[in-house]
Amino acid sequence: MWKPWTWARSSNDRAICNARASATELHRRRVERVDVELFLAQRREPTIAAPRPARRPA
Repeated sequence: MWKPWTWARSSNDRAICNARASATELHRRRVERVDVELFLAQRREPTIAAPRPARRPA
């Protein structure tokens, strides 16, 4: 049976659970976004060609 005097506590417990789940999900998304930004930054950097050995005249 529902008891009106327990509503505040159960409501607060659900709110805390939702806040924790949201914070976890937001953190995961932030980490994924940073990973993608780092990957894209690496792809944008120009590659440095390896120096070729000097050719000797024949």
